[in-house]
Amino acid sequence: MEESKTKSLTKAELNLMNILWDKGQATVNELIDKLPEPKPAYTTILTVMQVLTKKQVVGFEKQGKANTYKPRFSREEYLADFMDETRNTLFKGSAKSFLSFFARHEKISKKELEEILKEMKD
Repeated sequence: MEESKTKSLTKAELNLMNILWDKGQATVNELIDKLPEPKPAYTTILTVMQVLTKKQVVGFEKQGKANTYKPRFSREEYLADFMDETRNTLFKGSAKSFLSFFARHEKISKKELEEILKEMKD
């Protein structure tokens, strides 16, 4: 996955991507239906989808008058890339510092850490 996909997604874009990842594909109207009130205007969502298309984050197929949008990469691919970028930029590439931060910040118990380590060994 290209680095720019990870860095350049806004909160609004990620909200729409989460819907697409959950549904697999959607039209603008289907995306709007899944968004909380107050619903954004059709043109607002269309504009965001056009930006995501230009960024090559989504592809689309024309179906009648509407476009059906599909993600070009999985949530897991995005997350892996995002976490790599975060580790490299904020934690100077240190996996130890990265994991220690989350263990402390999320207040992960010793038992949970042991379970995580066990899963990693399996």
